[in-house]
Amino acid sequence: MKIVLVIDQFDDSNNGTTVTARRFANQLRLCGHEVVILAGGEPCEGKVCAPIHRIPLFQKLIESQGMCFAKPDIQAYYTAFRDADIIHFYMPFRFCRRGEELARQMGIPTVAAFHVQPENITSTLFLGKTKCVNELLYRWFYHVFYNRFDHIHCPSAFIAQQLEQRSYGAKLWVISNGVADRFVPMPIERAPQLADRFTILMIGRLSGEKRQDLIIEAAQKSRYADHIQLVFAGKGPKEAAYRRKAKNLRHPPVFGFYSQDELYQLINMCDLYVHASDAEIEGISCMEALACGVVPVISDSALSATGQFALCEESLFRAGDSGDLARKIDYWIEHPKEKKEYSEKYARAQEENRVPACVARAEKMYQQAISDKKHKGYRRVPLSRWRKLTSPDCNAIRRHFCRGGAVMTLLFWGFTTLLSPILWLINKVWFGLRIEGRENLRDLKGGAVSVMNHVHPMDCTMAKVALMPHRLWFLSLASNLNKPFTGWLVRFCGGVPLAENVHDMAQLEQGMEARVRGGAFIHFYPEGMLVPYYNGLREFHPGAFALVTRVGCPVVPMMLCMRPSSGLMRWRRKPCFTLRIGKPLYADESLTKKQAAKELEQRVRQAMLSMEEETDACAPGFRGFSKNCG
Repeated sequence: MKIVLVIDQFDDSNNGTTVTARRFANQLRLCGHEVVILAGGEPCEGKVCAPIHRIPLFQKLIESQGMCFAKPDIQAYYTAFRDADIIHFYMPFRFCRRGEELARQMGIPTVAAFHVQPENITSTLFLGKTKCVNELLYRWFYHVFYNRFDHIHCPSAFIAQQLEQRSYGAKLWVISNGVADRFVPMPIERAPQLADRFTILMIGRLSGEKRQDLIIEAAQKSRYADHIQLVFAGKGPKEAAYRRKAKNLRHPPVFGFYSQDELYQLINMCDLYVHASDAEIEGISCMEALACGVVPVISDSALSATGQFALCEESLFRAGDSGDLARKIDYWIEHPKEKKEYSEKYARAQEENRVPACVARAEKMYQQAISDKKHKGYRRVPLSRWRKLTSPDCNAIRRHFCRGGAVMTLLFWGFTTLLSPILWLINKVWFGLRIEGRENLRDLKGGAVSVMNHVHPMDCTMAKVALMPHRLWFLSLASNLNKPFTGWLVRFCGGVPLAENVHDMAQLEQGMEARVRGGAFIHFYPEGMLVPYYNGLREFHPGAFALVTRVGCPVVPMMLCMRPSSGLMRWRRKPCFTLRIGKPLYADESLTKKQAAKELEQRVRQAMLSMEEETDACAPGFRGFSKNCG
């Protein structure tokens, strides 16, 4: 399979989600899959880069948490998604939300992962224990993102239960993030500053919900405080505060950020692992410590899944209680023989959570998602109240198109024809639109199918102006008609929403055939997905050419070409447009319909490419205009 992992950040292993994505990618490649990473940051092999999205006022806070956000980029989405079998989204933020919309346009199956616990966000804003705010975030995540998926990856049974209680409605796959094979018990010579001390480790961001402050308080209360060395592996906004809090300890805590190789060695140098976090979806760092045979003491917080790994009562402490934590630390210091026995038990218990086993379960999830998409289609997303009020009724538009009432069609054609001069003026002034080849339409009698490349959100209005006064209908995603306000513009240009199921699609095809036979034009974007300012042609979908062979009508190739801004249009940073209309082409009746459609597709493609070459000849060097611009 070709699997695409979409995540905001992939370069730095400074948070559990990024570490998980990197491990999954490596293991999937070892299993023979082609894996493409779509993320912000620097380029590397197997990765498609998107720009970093910087948020004014909050950027420093975001970076202090070891995070960054990627900025939606259609070119990057198209490059990564092309020919993909499944797309796995990691975050419910803008980058993944836009990616899911485009994956639907391209007809690619999708799954989502729930890696962002609301408490991780609210704790940064000192609202971690405010239930109403956390509930609001759970609902917001669902309504803007997770209600689009039939399959959700949950790293722990705890978070799956949280989603089930909130009626997320998808199939919840409990699949651990997995422990890398390198994390095993190994004799490692201790660093000099850890020698002859009882070393307690915690790995994680230095932020409020991780509660490193409890560990410092517990070390101060311990009977063996003078013998304890604390190590905090991570970085975050609380480091300065924690250093001040620990100034009374005999041995100052060690703070640092470690690579995976360094972390593996550090864990094997430590005596005890404390996981004090109030909110945790799984706790991959704790799992790594357990896999190395380090005995844990874990918070029993109701919002943390990590407590599931405790094998005895002495490995759990009451959440938020530093005194209880101190007693548990003292217990393990006083019982070294028992600690050694449990060390072996904890290491064995993590064998089932190794990355290869987790990826094998993820493969089953991918296969199920692909099968469900094939037989059931995408999960239908309900419209918000605002969109219901401001958007056209797509079902009514489709029914009207298929029925083809003569009076209503005439009135609609008259209205949109009157709208055309306004659209021509806007396109002329704003985009410098030129239309060439209209003489090729003179000999056309009756209906036809027109096809054009899809490189601008307004190119439907350009096609409307170019084919005026022919009655024009063009197919569009229902989501385009459901957009507030702009959906009406698409409707007025003759937009017809694509069907969302097989039954409606059959009726729509019958309606298209009737409209063409009645003398109308049906306009297609055979490339499907909009990629702004894309040079050249992308892969075609066969729908337009199959319609031509069934009806026996001509197909009119059109090419929206770009040219450098010049003269009065020099104020435009982006290129101007020239819309070229080619000569009508007909299917070869001597071939079977399937063969004729394929052969016609090739001729249309060649005709469109030859129209683009005319632009290159007129503007030498313009072919170099970046495919990533826009």
